[in-house]
Amino acid sequence: MEQVTSTLINFAKQAVGALVILIIGWIVVNAVCNVIAKLLEKSKLDKTVVTFLNKLIKIVLRVLLVMMILSKLGVDMTSVIALFTSGALAVGLALQGCLANFAGGLLLLITKPFKVGDYISDGTNEGTVKAISMIYTYLTTGDNHEITIPNGALANTTIRNITANGTRRCDYTVNLAYTQNFDEAEKVLLEVANANAYALKDPAPCVLINKFGASGAEAAVRIWVKCEDYWPATNTLLEDVKHAFDDKKLVYPYEAMNVNVIDNK
Repeated sequence: MEQVTSTLINFAKQAVGALVILIIGWIVVNAVCNVIAKLLEKSKLDKTVVTFLNKLIKIVLRVLLVMMILSKLGVDMTSVIALFTSGALAVGLALQGCLANFAGGLLLLITKPFKVGDYISDGTNEGTVKAISMIYTYLTTGDNHEITIPNGALANTTIRNITANGTRRCDYTVNLAYTQNFDEAEKVLLEVANANAYALKDPAPCVLINKFGASGAEAAVRIWVKCEDYWPATNTLLEDVKHAFDDKKLVYPYEAMNVNVIDNK
């Protein structure tokens, strides 16, 4: 009875000590998490990263608190740590692909090569960024299709952010016949480019002979526009060039082929 009583008294002391640690530790953990959350909110990190870091720090601190309580209750922490490590390793191996995507998402959200609303291309897919999660990035294409790209693959490839600088250049190639007066054609094309409602004055529109082909020369018409005006500017530029060529009676080149028929009879 004395041994049982002594054991119960010791366990009661440990339980009271563990309860005290739990109460004080819980208050300290919440206070620390609140301070860290305020500091992260003042930083320039993405909101998704801030939310993730807040949850991660809170989980880590609470796990440490639980380990302190178990240690106070006399639990062998060496076995607990070994069990936790082996379990974490098994889960890590099973979710290797997901962890790679998770790490890629964290890297993208911290480095910010693009943001929601940007028009990007990874060489295979392109579209407007709809959302960036910790695992996937979601794009919306011009024909309203949604593309889901794993962040692990996206973080390890070349990303072309087409709308990052706020302006884009519209390039349109016009074929000119060699019999056509190039100076006259360039003058007409430059008038069309300058008259485009979406064209910016700086940089100014330009027209230049880009290439000599088999049946004619290629004239490049280039105007700079705001990113949101790219598609309407391109469409109106094509229509205006066609109307101007028709009005000025300018000549388009046509590919010709000579066919010789040999009668072997």
